[in-house]
Amino acid sequence: MHSRFDVYVTVDNIITISYSAESIFGLWRGILPNLLGVVPARAAYFGCYAKLKSTLGDHGYAGTTANFTSAAAAGCLTASFLSPIFVIKTRMQLMPVHTISLPSVSTPSNVPVAVLPRFHSMHEVAIDMYRREGMRSFFKGLSASYWGVSEGAIQLALYEELKSRLGDDPSKPQLFVLAGVCKLVAAAATYPHEVVRTRLRDQRTPTDGSLPRYRSMFQALNVIYKSEGRRGLYGGMPAHLLKTVPNAAIMYVVLEMVVEQQPK
Repeated sequence: MHSRFDVYVTVDNIITISYSAESIFGLWRGILPNLLGVVPARAAYFGCYAKLKSTLGDHGYAGTTANFTSAAAAGCLTASFLSPIFVIKTRMQLMPVHTISLPSVSTPSNVPVAVLPRFHSMHEVAIDMYRREGMRSFFKGLSASYWGVSEGAIQLALYEELKSRLGDDPSKPQLFVLAGVCKLVAAAATYPHEVVRTRLRDQRTPTDGSLPRYRSMFQALNVIYKSEGRRGLYGGMPAHLLKTVPNAAIMYVVLEMVVEQQPK
């Protein structure tokens, strides 16, 4: 996982800790900001992508390069406008981590119960962030989000390229598998940005005037690599892939079905 502690924990450990601390509902912490962010993010992303791709096509640019450029630009716009929502989501999801002693995860039966988080809504988290850290806190990790744009761009460009090789009328199962494979390749190739972004977003600004541990994307990348090795840069990847690969496969098939229903 993207832990702030110098130990490695597994998905099973995290589930055990979350359940012990907050019951089964702890596993859904942060779902509201996630829904509020994902729905408009996907709509804006694909809307911008289609418009940019069409504009480039009108100027004679087409193919993989145009697809990649359109996807990258759409990703940057979406990441910039929706950053506050996703920072709040990350803070809400990781709030219990700051009160749990993770070294005890080797003995799950003795997992301590966390102190319940002080904040229970997006509104409370946002106000606390603004009062303690100012407006800049809502855009923490944005540089890593821009790095992460390459994931979506690779995924979409690869999908468009391979889809064109399936013929004029590929089946839905073919598209499902294709979308999942493209997401798997793109996510695995760019995964370290997820770790860096999460740590930057969750990092609280020190109140004693000292410098934070992570001060920039590249500096955070260097610190994580030096202190935890390559393993630290890929912490939590299995859980991430279990979430994003099926999600992408379903989303792309639904998108294709919606496009099919549009007037020609």
